[in-house]
Amino acid sequence: MLSVGIDVASQDARTAIVSIRWSEGRALIEPLGPPGATDTDIRRHVETADRVGVDIPLGWPSAFVESLGRHHKGEAWPEVDDTGGMNALRLRETDRWLAERARRPGEPRARCHPMSVSSNLIAIPAMRMARVLGPVDRSGAGKVVEVYPAAALFVWGLPYRRYKGARPDRRNERNDLVVRLRDQAPWLAATRDADWDRIKENDHELDALVAALVVRAKECGLCDEDYDATSSSARAEGWIALPLPGSLADLAPSEMP
Repeated sequence: MLSVGIDVASQDARTAIVSIRWSEGRALIEPLGPPGATDTDIRRHVETADRVGVDIPLGWPSAFVESLGRHHKGEAWPEVDDTGGMNALRLRETDRWLAERARRPGEPRARCHPMSVSSNLIAIPAMRMARVLGPVDRSGAGKVVEVYPAAALFVWGLPYRRYKGARPDRRNERNDLVVRLRDQAPWLAATRDADWDRIKENDHELDALVAALVVRAKECGLCDEDYDATSSSARAEGWIALPLPGSLADLAPSEMP
């Protein structure tokens, strides 16, 4: 199996792709390409992968799409008179679901929440992926799977906050995260030691690595499936693959070399 993780940004330079090949008892990170990724690079990796994890929403809140459509036609914007109504415009069902489902021992709830694709700059890379991918199954049942690295790190008991950016404290947090990830996944190897250094230095490549691991968990049945993949919410808005707590160790290849 070839699992691919893509950390999507609006700009090529801030987009990262990491591939992991799982075969003959091995989980090997394939050599990283030049920093950044173009639309062509993304399409090529999607075509060649068995499954792809993308760190970006695959759809928009249905209530927002409906309201925007009415507004565009000159009709009245629906009345919103409570927090729940506003949240339905800002957040998809999967965003709210993940905030409730993400758990790990000692912490009742993750302090990480998906950003709003309808009211945040994340909408720009989401538009890019909608254009690049074209029509895809957004429910999590298809080849392309939506992932949220911070939530995956949380349920795996790893640092999941304050590891992004170039500040010294963020770099230290990122270094600690990679060390602990490798400790929990000793079966995960890289073709080149220099690639581990790049993953420590670049939070985009680190998120892409996590995305590739999550999509493997999805393939192995190690994600939370307590949702209806056939629902209109999952099919239209998209659904985030959330690994089960402690499932990172279970990704180990059954036959070690």
